Order: sequence, then C-alpha cells, then structure tokens
Amino acid sequence: MKIKAILFLILIAATAVTCNKNGEVEFTDFPIVESYLVPGQFLKVKVSRQLPFDENAEYSPDDIDSLSITVTSGSYSSVLSPIGNGEYIDSSLVVYENIHYEITFDYNGKNVYAYTIVPSKPINFSQSATTIEIQKMDTTSGPPIGFEMPDPVQLTWDNYDGSYYIVIVENIESSPEPVQDLGEDDDRPDFVFRKEPNNSSGTEISSMDFQYYGTHRLILFHVLSDYAALYDDNSSNSQNLSNPSTCIENGYGIFTGLNADTLYIEVVEP
Repeated sequence: MKIKAILFLILIAATAVTCNKNGEVEFTDFPIVESYLVPGQFLKVKVSRQLPFDENAEYSPDDIDSLSITVTSGSYSSVLSPIGNGEYIDSSLVVYENIHYEITFDYNGKNVYAYTIVPSKPINFSQSATTIEIQKMDTTSGPPIGFEMPDPVQLTWDNYDGSYYIVIVENIESSPEPVQDLGEDDDRPDFVFRKEPNNSSGTEISSMDFQYYGTHRLILFHVLSDYAALYDDNSSNSQNLSNPSTCIENGYGIFTGLNADTLYIEVVEP
C-alpha cells in the first residue's frame, strides 16, 4: 500500500493565491512540501510547485531538482540526495518513532523550514470480528427478503492522551468480487475507504462500507494533530488559504510523522 497515495488529502495544495486591497489576485511562489515519516523507512521529501490561476505568474528561478535540503535530528545533520521529480532522500537515515526531525532549504529567497515528530505505534489495536457476512446485492431488486444487517465491526485501541487516529480499510484481493451486482457498469467502487480522524479510542465499520468480498486490511494510523486539522481543513479555498495547520514556514503542504498497526478481516457471502 502506498501511504502517500492514500493519506495525501491536501486539496489546498493545488493553488495558493492572495488578494491585494484592490481585489486583484497575486501569486506568491511558495513551494509545496510533501513528506510522511514512517518508522523503519528512509526519510524522503517531495517538493513541487504550485499551479497558479494566472498563466502569467512568474516562478522563482530555483530548480526543483537541485535544492539543498538539510535534515536535522538531534546531533545528526545531512543534505538530502535528489532522485528526480522533486524527490529527495537520505538513504542513511532510518526514521524512528518518538524522534524529532527538521528540514530546511532556501527557495525563492526565503528559508523554508518544517519540523515534526514521529508518533508511537498504536497500542492494543483489536477488532470485534474477523469475518463479516454480507448478502449479495442486486442493483434492481435491492436486498433479498429477510435480509438482516450484520452488526458493525468494532475497532478499539488505547488512547490515554487524546491522540488522533485514522482507520484505512483496503481490499487486497487481485480481482475482488463486488458486493453489489454492477452489471455492465464500468464505474467500480474504490478498493480503499477511510474513516475520519478522531481522538477517541475506537470506531466502527458498517457492513454497508464494504464494497467487495475477500480479505481486507484494517490499518490504524496514529497521526499528528496537523494531519487531522488538514483533513478538516480540506475545504479551504483560495481566499482563506494560510496553511495554519502544518508545521511549515514559507511553504505549503505537509511534513508529518505517522505510525501504524494492521489487522485483517474477511468479507464473505452467507
């Protein structure tokens, strides 16, 4: 599973503009930073440019693939290596939980700075069922006569400090059978769905959430408040964009740590 593809929810990163006192749109060339620090993986950062509304907007002369990005963690400090497409990596720095990380680089005459800490792995992640039976649905006739909705699957974990967590559910079959007969419809449901971030110690998954039969991976991410805030903030528009919820100065995007634990559930037909 590609964490970046599932977790990067920042809809505000596509454009970033401000208005002057005359109501005219002004473009400020701040970089977009994207990095998820996961224990056991090398530290990796992606930097990209904004897409301004104004086709005449001027970009800085900085080369996205030739930035000098320094990472610092405690007494450790090094310059990340570019690997193309705005991506940088430190192949000697393995990320650990509960450790603080910082990056800094110059862009458009400003110093871009970001910091985060990698949270601990979820504790006592458990599920109320390892199998759930779901009746095959017909798009024309609906549920069969006598159909009874299965009980929701309860997911629980320890959360003594009010941390934020998000659950991702992913069907991992190579060619899963849909719960609902789709007929000739080519618009198939996604193989992945998620629950909103919360700072409680549990959530539940309804049988209606599952779109396919087969094995599903239940991934519980321990995330930081900046990610949770961005999830809530993803309706931000170009008039109020100020990137308040991330620990980034002179840039947009996200630089955050996360940690996960995984369980599995089988969705079967009675």
